[in-house]
Amino acid sequence: MTAVRRCGAVVVTRCRALHQGRRDRGSVSLWVAATFVAVLAVVALVADGGAKIRAGERADIVAAEAARAASYASGGDDRTRTSAAVTAARTILSRSGVAGSVTIVGAGRIDVSAQASAAGPISGYTYTVSRTATAQLLLGVRTGGPP
Repeated sequence: MTAVRRCGAVVVTRCRALHQGRRDRGSVSLWVAATFVAVLAVVALVADGGAKIRAGERADIVAAEAARAASYASGGDDRTRTSAAVTAARTILSRSGVAGSVTIVGAGRIDVSAQASAAGPISGYTYTVSRTATAQLLLGVRTGGPP
């Protein structure tokens, strides 16, 4: 029994002697913690970036739809049709819950600017994105021409 204990003590002493000069204990834990923080930051950026992209898509879709509706409502240069075009575009904007502006550029040509907002799911930061769409009403069966 004493021989086994001595042999075990010798092995333990040699093992301690081999590892005594090393100071890398816990270095893997530090690497895992740093990698986890980096991965978490990337996930937050991707999720919040997706919220900004969704806000931009929504603003783009609403602006295009409002411009299209306004161009259909305007058919000429008279005031009643111009008023109908502005009303049609503002109705689309308000029903969609998007802020925006409508500009009549010419006969049957309307510019609509829309601003949509979305909050990032991780950061909670609210992204507001603006998009502009232009629609031109063209009349004719075979070749379109301005009204």
